[in-house]
Amino acid sequence: MKWLKDIDSSFDKLLTDCYQRREMEMELHVNKLRFYGLMALFITELVIGIYSIGWDGTLIAVDLGTLAIVALWCALVVRWATSESYKPWLKYVSILFDYAIILAVSFEIESLDLIKHLLQDLHKTEFELMLVSVLLLFNIMSAFRQGKIIIYFSTLCCLITGTLVLEHSHTARAIEIHEQVIIVCSGFLAWSLSNYITGTYTKLRHRERLLRYLPEQLVKAVERGEVDIEPGGEKRDVTVLMADIRGFTRMCEQHDPEVITRLLNRYFSRMSSVIFSHQGMIDKFIGDAIMAVFGTPQKEENNARNAIEAAREMLQALEQLNLEFIADGLPEIKIGIGIHSGDAIAGNVGSSSCMDYTVIGDTVNVAARIESKTKELQHPILVSEQSVLQSKLTQLKRVAMVELSGRSKPIEVYHYPD
Repeated sequence: MKWLKDIDSSFDKLLTDCYQRREMEMELHVNKLRFYGLMALFITELVIGIYSIGWDGTLIAVDLGTLAIVALWCALVVRWATSESYKPWLKYVSILFDYAIILAVSFEIESLDLIKHLLQDLHKTEFELMLVSVLLLFNIMSAFRQGKIIIYFSTLCCLITGTLVLEHSHTARAIEIHEQVIIVCSGFLAWSLSNYITGTYTKLRHRERLLRYLPEQLVKAVERGEVDIEPGGEKRDVTVLMADIRGFTRMCEQHDPEVITRLLNRYFSRMSSVIFSHQGMIDKFIGDAIMAVFGTPQKEENNARNAIEAAREMLQALEQLNLEFIADGLPEIKIGIGIHSGDAIAGNVGSSSCMDYTVIGDTVNVAARIESKTKELQHPILVSEQSVLQSKLTQLKRVAMVELSGRSKPIEVYHYPD
């Protein structure tokens, strides 16, 4: 049964869980259509039959029995599709049930005298061809399920069911071949639709991922092929911004985890918007810290200036955010920001199954060490001399020459005056 679980080689392996969840959601939608459609069909048949020939025991038993079977099956599908575990066999069994229902309706044509009242002047063969049209619709619906194998399976079942229906109705051989060719063509159509839907879904998921870390205009550049984010890394001149919440450990001790989580989500969201607006990239969230990079994957004219201006705007946004926190009964927060510019290796780092686009190098470490000095020097923003020189901003004022942990040479830091 392993072949039932395998997704197509064209699928993004990292999105397998998403594909499987979407498959179960699609089974629920198809099941809902099945339930309402078949219920409406058999109830209509029952009402018309009673109106035409009165209370016929055979008619009522057949219709009510079919209604009960359909309702029971739909209830089982809901239970299976909403369970926590992925059920790869569900789509196969579901397709078999749909075609079995159509085949059963075809056999009812022969067994119930009611058919002449339902069809009136419609020839029986024409009604059988209508059933084949329904089969085509069912087969095309397989495009909304995951994988090429399910489309092959559905097309084969559709072809067998259609052949049985047409043979049962004694249609001309030319008509049978014509309908069988159309069924095979519907399989090709379902395959094309499936490829398009899966490709679109994958692109949207990738776009959603990128928008969490990159500004929208940069994501559009990546989609247009103007910026490549390839496995491996390359040397880049970047500016790294490290922002950390002061007293976060004590804050966690004094408040419930739910409160801290709600606060962090709002804080990260607001700060990310500011960073994106200045062409920065969110490299990662480290606990309560934010690591942002300017200058990769897309090169900008002045990375240091963008980072410094982003830091100033982050403090302004934090003032407004704190007012909202106080109004909502949440604790007020303060942050320290360290900025440093230099060379780093930027690229995808990780394993074949899980990769992260990041920057690595001494520049990152220095930015983190500078941020740790903000509380000691009583300045919320500290900028290295190298970033000041690159930014060409004249408003920055020298603070001190500081010793950084793990570095042999001291570094001169600056602050932005209020």
